[in-house]
Amino acid sequence: MTEIRKKQKTLYKIMKSLIIFTASFLIIFIGAQPYVKAYNEALSLGINYFCDISVVICLIVIFFYYSKYGKCDYILSCAEDEINDAGYYLTSRDESSGISYIDQITQDLQDCGFSVNTNVECTDFTFDVRGFKRSEYFYIASIDSLDANDITAYLDEAINDITVKSLKRKGDAVVCFITDKAEENAVALGKMITPIGRKNQLKIALAILEKDTGRVYFNGYKDTKCKKMIANYVMNCNIPIKDRYIVTDKLPYQYELKNRLDKLTLKEIKSDNFYIH
Repeated sequence: MTEIRKKQKTLYKIMKSLIIFTASFLIIFIGAQPYVKAYNEALSLGINYFCDISVVICLIVIFFYYSKYGKCDYILSCAEDEINDAGYYLTSRDESSGISYIDQITQDLQDCGFSVNTNVECTDFTFDVRGFKRSEYFYIASIDSLDANDITAYLDEAINDITVKSLKRKGDAVVCFITDKAEENAVALGKMITPIGRKNQLKIALAILEKDTGRVYFNGYKDTKCKKMIANYVMNCNIPIKDRYIVTDKLPYQYELKNRLDKLTLKEIKSDNFYIH
């Protein structure tokens, strides 16, 4: 990944320099063309050809850059966010049981204008709480021992509920899991952001709250609407999150993810069968 980013950065600098040079030269020549033509018509014609060639070269470089790095740039950015993020966060809530956590989060959602339903039955699973407010969606599922299969199953249910049953096409959603213990494979998915739509109009973030430890696993590297929702309702704090709620020690899977991506080639990342996790 590091090597891919270096090559991408080099090509981007070349593309940017070409665009700036071509645009500047065109602007100057447009103003100076009458004087150049009056001085030497052949010179003016030659500069015209040079401008046309410069524009074509710029278009070729732009096309080459985005065809080579356009698809993988978003994938690499998501992976870098996960790798660079803090290991985990700490909730400021002091509730002692899963029920009290759910009740308090539900009350906060209602106080902030969410339309809340409890025990929402979907196709195969039931969410303890579902809250909708315009383009914001919040789901809570309480699971004693959380693993990766639980996360993927409930995430599919949330996507289906938002896009198929509720016919929503854009917004920000959080699927929050309240658990006694999160397995390592579940924690490895905790920072995953799921984009929906060609322009990623709908983004779904995960949050894993371990009741006993008070740990909250989610992607908080960038300030997004999903991060704000998790901080407000799961952690009961504001943005920016205070340092005492941030544990910067990296998780094992973050090191493993970086090592895995460093070994991959650009062709492998662009493959339709490639997934970060």
